[in-house]
Amino acid sequence: MTLPEAVTGDKITLSAEEIGNRFLKLIEGLDSRDDLNPERIREVMGITLKKPDPAELSVAYWSIDLQDGWRYAFTYVPESPSLLKGVDLTFQNDKDDWSNMSAVCGLDFDHYDKALEAMGFNASPTYGPIGQLEDWRYTKFAKDGVGGDIAISVVPRNIVVREPGRLCVKSIGTLN
Repeated sequence: MTLPEAVTGDKITLSAEEIGNRFLKLIEGLDSRDDLNPERIREVMGITLKKPDPAELSVAYWSIDLQDGWRYAFTYVPESPSLLKGVDLTFQNDKDDWSNMSAVCGLDFDHYDKALEAMGFNASPTYGPIGQLEDWRYTKFAKDGVGGDIAISVVPRNIVVREPGRLCVKSIGTLN
């Protein structure tokens, strides 16, 4: 069943929770990276993709303002000679990217982590040069070894920067 269109006037009108759940459902239905295509995105996400401008490598849609300057971008990258096809969901604040993430943290890091592990992804942290956590990498081999393995990066962030507490998701997307 195809979901109703989620884009109105070039802006996505879904809440942070709804887009997050649809994104996870999109990933869950993939047997391999080859299954990722505009038709599947339309069916699962409710987003009809425009054809990318020839000068661009991807097509992206921004959400409406959700609250306190927070919004998100959903991006699709078609396959090209230099890139594998992929998708990305990034949360951004257009006023202060370090502000409290409460408006977009209805689905926190634990929710995404548990959902991906339930789908059969194996998780491992990635650390930067001074030992800081940069992201979590989730990998799953293509079904029957055909069509391209799936690797996903999830970038966590504290709900309030530099304060311990609940972890939110700054971005989730396939890796090239």
